[in-house]
Amino acid sequence: MFFKFFYIILFFVANTTLAFDWQENKKNVYAETLPKNGIFFKDNEYYFGIKFNLEDGWKTYWKNPGDAGSALSIDWENEKNINSWKILFPFPEIFVDKGVTTIGYDKEVIFPVKIKLNQTNVLNEKIKLNYLVCKEVCIPISESKDINLDFKNIIQSKEFDRSFFNVPKNHSNSFKLSLIETSKRNLTFEIRNFTNKFKDLEVFGFSEECGLRVETFLDKERNPKFKIYTDEDIRSLKKPIFISISDGNKFEEITFDIKTKSKKSYIGYYLILAFFGGLILNFMPCVLPVLSLKLYTFTNLKYKNYNSIRINSLLIVAGIITSFLVLALIVIILKSLGQIVGWGFQFQNIYFLIIVTTIILLFSFNLLGFYEIVLPRYLQDKVNKFLDSNSRTGHFLSGAFATLLATPCSAPFLGTAVGFAMVASNPNVLIIFFFISMGFALPYFCFIFFPKIILVLPKPGEWMLNFRYLLGLLLLFSSIWLMNVLNIDFNLVVALTIIILFLSYINKRNNFKRFAISISLLFLLFFYSEKSFFKDKEIVWQTFNYKLLKKYLDQDKIVLVDVTADWCVTCQINKMTTLKSNRLRDYIMKNEIVTIRADWTKKNIEILEYIKNFDRYGIPVNIIYGPKNKEGILLPEIISNDIVLDKLFTVGFYDN
Repeated sequence: MFFKFFYIILFFVANTTLAFDWQENKKNVYAETLPKNGIFFKDNEYYFGIKFNLEDGWKTYWKNPGDAGSALSIDWENEKNINSWKILFPFPEIFVDKGVTTIGYDKEVIFPVKIKLNQTNVLNEKIKLNYLVCKEVCIPISESKDINLDFKNIIQSKEFDRSFFNVPKNHSNSFKLSLIETSKRNLTFEIRNFTNKFKDLEVFGFSEECGLRVETFLDKERNPKFKIYTDEDIRSLKKPIFISISDGNKFEEITFDIKTKSKKSYIGYYLILAFFGGLILNFMPCVLPVLSLKLYTFTNLKYKNYNSIRINSLLIVAGIITSFLVLALIVIILKSLGQIVGWGFQFQNIYFLIIVTTIILLFSFNLLGFYEIVLPRYLQDKVNKFLDSNSRTGHFLSGAFATLLATPCSAPFLGTAVGFAMVASNPNVLIIFFFISMGFALPYFCFIFFPKIILVLPKPGEWMLNFRYLLGLLLLFSSIWLMNVLNIDFNLVVALTIIILFLSYINKRNNFKRFAISISLLFLLFFYSEKSFFKDKEIVWQTFNYKLLKKYLDQDKIVLVDVTADWCVTCQINKMTTLKSNRLRDYIMKNEIVTIRADWTKKNIEILEYIKNFDRYGIPVNIIYGPKNKEGILLPEIISNDIVLDKLFTVGFYDN
């Protein structure tokens, strides 16, 4: 900071004819304005250029000069005809001399200046250029230049084009950043999907309010990261930080707005999302059968002492927390091995699916009374003892089992929290998963602290047998869903289901069973018909890949991307309520919207990398692109026709 202060004082004190004479006599730099009697036109904006030719060894500075230096500035003699103007800085180099690090340019550089006039096409004006050049000594220079701009005479210039290309473009979507850590005076970012060599990566930062420096590094997972160090408390900054990034071929400037992102920069924000995301998981259909089963077992505790209720609930909570922490440890281990995983990754393992499907089917048989028909009494006792969920081990395992069934569901808030956890430090991964488990276990904490709520349940009676049978049906349909994920022939699954329903009905028949089986058969008929006969009425989805997506974006097409999996229950709900609706299908066909589907049922790194760009590590993920928004609009986890149609209209301005 001493050097920077010294140069600033020197700049204003030494702004004399001596400095100008030094420039003219020594010829260390020659400055000129471009073009003469014309204008440059790029990206629907008008520009002129300020060109510096520097002698060998001399350099001038970027907008953040580093440890010392001063950037180019312009003083106008008369601005009455000028609406707005802005100096653009091409991507710089870094120089180190005697331990002093500076950022700037040598040999030759052109600074594009964007300009807009007030109701005139010609500008003849004088400007004063203020800048600093350094070699072994530093010379502050202030010199006047004439500019003659004719906005009707568009000039073509390859040298200006080269310089303009090297100016980092704001949010060009070339690089994907994820803020992973923050403290009082530094921010740590990860660069996702960086395909070039790390040595080609350069990152610079600029702030109007404070000095800052950037340090790039590779972590043990071989992911490029960079840390921004600031002179001031980050939370006190009122204006954005500008981050310029290049891999040697692409140049991008990303605006990091402290005011809008400060609440997201601290782990407390993600802990709140994790807790409420875990709580909402309790109401997702993938968890309902297990929670309902526990509610049924609690009816048998009604006439026991409250300590039993507390202990059993505590065991369920312990099972939930333990299983979430185990998942967190698995994530940490896989990350340390250089792999990336997503929420619900275990459902991409066929052995896991077989085991879970078998367990759910066994529970279903037990609740439906199936064993009372096909098994001798002594085998019934052994099976019931094995499946007895009222044991202490059973309560603990039911909590763990509920966690496993919850992971293919993506609740609101959960996707953001898990996305942060997947790129955070290892301790933060554990903390995030712990808070998800606390939210998920909240209903059981109610039983721990307020066991008397068990009294709201009705007295034991025939309803308990009917409720048991209903839970058996729910678990049966859960197993059907998993068998579908395993790609078991659907006709075979339907036939097996009908046999199970028939055998469960002939044992202790009553009106409730007749009603429940009738509804089940109607649902089965509906899904069978939809799967077998109505595919031609659905939207035609193309198979996802990056090249296909880029091709349609280059053609200014509107694109709807659906990232889904057979094991994702929330995905299936979105399909039934929205993506298969006649309203959305008609709108898509009318406006020739491209639909692309990424099937993540089996492990696919390309799909995981894709959703990672949007800070998502779980599904469903739905993104809409269009001519007005080519970086993509991320939709919420649970979508509706109104949400999708509104965003489709926004990105393309099509009529409803």
